Amino acid sequence: MELPIDDNNEKQFQYISSLLRGKGEPFYLPDGTPLYPNILNVNMPFETMRIFAERYNNGEILCPYKYENYINDKDLQATINGLQMDSDAFWLLAIFCFDFACSVCINGFTIKDSARRTIEKFINLTPEDEDSVMKLTIKTDKGKMEIEDSHAIACILKWVKHAYEQNEDAIRGWTAEEAKDIFNLKEESNSVLIWYFARLMREFFELNPQFEGKRKKGETVSLNKNLLISKLIYYAHLSTNENFKFDAESLKGFLKQYKNKQIITHSDIYY
Repeated sequence: MELPIDDNNEKQFQYISSLLRGKGEPFYLPDGTPLYPNILNVNMPFETMRIFAERYNNGEILCPYKYENYINDKDLQATINGLQMDSDAFWLLAIFCFDFACSVCINGFTIKDSARRTIEKFINLTPEDEDSVMKLTIKTDKGKMEIEDSHAIACILKWVKHAYEQNEDAIRGWTAEEAKDIFNLKEESNSVLIWYFARLMREFFELNPQFEGKRKKGETVSLNKNLLISKLIYYAHLSTNENFKFDAESLKGFLKQYKNKQIITHSDIYY
């Protein structure tokens, strides 16, 4: 038994949609297309949901955890109900996060910055306070130089910004020869995959603080969101460590280990 997805069923997609929309107002392109500030780094959320629905209905998502196991797990369902969440919408969110995390960490790719983008990122390092601690390292075939004078670095950044603003149109993009090296395959470790899946699920809860839930008098059901995520990690076979089933301590270790990690890899499926 599987849960079929109906493209027009907004209730089924409500949690995935929340993750795709992210936090804050969207930025609109000149043609009116909205770009949402989401953690997934996807620019077309509605296309992302269409792709997910198609993959799910066609059985292309190779997750060992099945809807029948999920819906018949009384403890898991008690937690989900206790948090006052829609069980089917949460199931689809978990499977989407599984598929997205795998597409990024196992089959993802990075995009090499163009000259324009590299300069823009350099300019964005300009601090508000020139007295901030700064260090600039430059290495060429003539040698290496480290600049630690904050005033000198601030001046360099200002000069680069001014030159960029005056000559923005002159900065070339990729040549045909360079274009072949723009995309580079990148595979993350299984530990990163576990962390990234958990990070996506936690982002959903951060975006939806209303799912706190209240335990009725005499009830012993767990309302621990980290434990809920930890169980999903084990059931989806992201980890074979049975400790994930019983407490959230193993997950906390992954969250602490990768708390400063930035995912720059793009999904090879979703965009």
